[in-house]
Amino acid sequence: MKKQLLIAAVAATMTSAAMADLSISGDAKFEYQNVDTETTTNVNKTNTEVNLKLRGKSGDTSVIVDVASNGAGGLVVENQYITSKIGDVSVKAGNFTSGTTALLGEIDEGGRSNNKVHLSTTLGGMNVYMGNSGSSTGSTGFTSIDNNMYAGVSTKVAGFTVQAKRNSQTVDSFGIAGDVAGFGVRLETKSDDAASSDVTFGNITKDVNGVSLGYAWIDADADALVTETDSSIFAVELGGTGSQGNSNSQIMAKTSMAGNTVTVKSGTIGFATAADEDYTQVGVSRPLASGATLAFTYTNKDTSATAETKTFEADLSVKF
Repeated sequence: MKKQLLIAAVAATMTSAAMADLSISGDAKFEYQNVDTETTTNVNKTNTEVNLKLRGKSGDTSVIVDVASNGAGGLVVENQYITSKIGDVSVKAGNFTSGTTALLGEIDEGGRSNNKVHLSTTLGGMNVYMGNSGSSTGSTGFTSIDNNMYAGVSTKVAGFTVQAKRNSQTVDSFGIAGDVAGFGVRLETKSDDAASSDVTFGNITKDVNGVSLGYAWIDADADALVTETDSSIFAVELGGTGSQGNSNSQIMAKTSMAGNTVTVKSGTIGFATAADEDYTQVGVSRPLASGATLAFTYTNKDTSATAETKTFEADLSVKF
């Protein structure tokens, strides 16, 4: 009798778990990298990264938790937030980051913010939103909303997506994206009240006979105004501890060859008071029969007027 009760309890638990609207997905990657800086000994290093995405849902409310584990062996909770609806207003609240496709995503570092709130709704065909940008100093405690408020609007005009946002008390941003005679166009500008602090970003793409072509650029009033370090467009970013210049211009070509995706990017980083630094990147990726993807990337980048760094990287990745 006790065994039957135990079996029934386990079966009930399994049924409950199966019926719950919970999903787990993610990706994993093993990386090998060789860095040759000419003036020092070659550096060889590897890294393993696993990302798990947990999604729970109840009606119009979802709970999202993203957990990452890297080569150091530690677990980091990267995103944890709730999305829901209150009447016609969509709510996103918690700890999360913005991507590079967002307005100013290629200019400002989309760092993870904690205790962030984003509210949006549709008024007269326009997406209107507001919120607070949170705090990057910890996931607990309270965030000062008054000092971190933003508000914006996004709408369609003649097939273009037009955006305007009040990022803070001193910064406004504007953007437009769409298609012009087969050319993909994305233009954005950051207007800062501080002197010599404005930044403009643009990207133009075109598919020609199976080849994707692109030209992207960033132009800033001064060095080190661009903070983005994980660009989805530029092979070498202006942000970070490396090339903190005032401009970046890049051409790109991508095509398929014998089952491989080949991407070539070449650009120049400009500085207000130093010589330009050129870079070239060649990447080849191929899906494997096992379900994984194998990719090789070679980047040659000037680090000064007389020195350069060559980086070779091999990645084995999988999504599930």
